Amino acid sequence: MKPRTQFVIIVGLVVLILGITWYTFPKRNRAVIQTFPATIQRDCAPWDGAAFTVMILPQGQDGDAIQVSIWQSPEFKLPKTFSFPDDTGQIGNASLMHSTEAAEQLSGKVSFSSVKQDSPAEGRFELFTDTGQRFAGEFRAEWQDKIILCG
Repeated sequence: MKPRTQFVIIVGLVVLILGITWYTFPKRNRAVIQTFPATIQRDCAPWDGAAFTVMILPQGQDGDAIQVSIWQSPEFKLPKTFSFPDDTGQIGNASLMHSTEAAEQLSGKVSFSSVKQDSPAEGRFELFTDTGQRFAGEFRAEWQDKIILCG
């Protein structure tokens, strides 16, 4: 074989190996993300405007639940991410609701793929307590049939 042909074959093999590695490597490092059951319902913002609340039930938390309140209409089609704590007082809040009825403020992010009345709301969350305890995963929230009157 000519040196030029050998060079092309070697370069082709290197590109092929790098391509296979690039394609398969990210798939191996993905951690399994747990999906938690949740509920969603209409709610009222502090100023009596439209809002909604999602209750996420993490397993193994002895009756504790994560409550995320978003102070805007529960109708949006595009993905949205909300950051907590909300220093503006206009977005909402995220709390860890203990079975003892005490609440603990959480910080972090909650993302929704979309929210539409009568369709399950899906999203992801990564929230932390002040002590650094981490809550992360995905959720699928089913709508609750509660009538909420604001104002």
